[in-house]
Amino acid sequence: MRQQGHTLLELLIALTLALFLSSVLIEIFVQCKKTYYLIQRLNAVQTSVRIAFNGLSRDIRMAGLIGCVRLINFFPLNTQLTPDNSLLVWQAGFATTHSDLPYLPEAKPHSDIILIQFLDPDTRSVKFAQGGTISLVGESPFHSQDKCLISDCQHAEAFQWGQFNLQHRYQRDSEVGFLNKIVYYIGNTGRLNHKGNAIFALYRRNLNRSAHNPIELVEGIEKMSVRLGVRNTANGRLLYMHPQPIKKWSDVRSVEITLVLQDKKSLGSEWTHVVGLRERGI
Repeated sequence: MRQQGHTLLELLIALTLALFLSSVLIEIFVQCKKTYYLIQRLNAVQTSVRIAFNGLSRDIRMAGLIGCVRLINFFPLNTQLTPDNSLLVWQAGFATTHSDLPYLPEAKPHSDIILIQFLDPDTRSVKFAQGGTISLVGESPFHSQDKCLISDCQHAEAFQWGQFNLQHRYQRDSEVGFLNKIVYYIGNTGRLNHKGNAIFALYRRNLNRSAHNPIELVEGIEKMSVRLGVRNTANGRLLYMHPQPIKKWSDVRSVEITLVLQDKKSLGSEWTHVVGLRERGI
């Protein structure tokens, strides 16, 4: 009987240890699974944010570029493009300069809107251009109503394709391309999430092309905030401030973009990125 009792005690201890080890293994498995899903979710968020910032950076960096002529030294390029409106920010109803807000019916209130103007880098070489005539090397990609810009290293002019009268004569080594007028904003996609709430997204729209439908870049972004990096003449450092109080646009050197995600439970629901302006230099 003593031997049997001893065996039963060992069996109970073994069962207890087995249950304990099983619970530990299950807990490890559950935690690993949670960590895996968390990493997957974070990777998805990072990918979305990277796509958004890549698009914004590519265009913002080009603001005011008009070929080998510097816009800031060539002011003004008629009323369509000046140093003051090459990059515009609308914030709580105020703009960086006196300019009407583009018609964006799906735009989300209380989110900043940014507009960038520059010569599209995909230009066409010019054989000859003067007055109402432009002869290009190769086939023309331009259509009626497209806003364009012609430039050499001495002059630049903005005009509408099919309706123009150039003030200068342009020879070979000149280039003509689309005058991009690109607006970024947060808009309603018209879709609902699993909770029945509206899904918002970052949109990109070129206002100067004959076909200018908005393009949805990244969904799940509910707000965009913009601050401008202004050169401090006293110490040469950049001071980031909201657009409204800035008086001297020539001091602006960079743009700070902050995107706020709709999913507040995500790791890193707010992301910030800084873009330097090539036309101004840092």
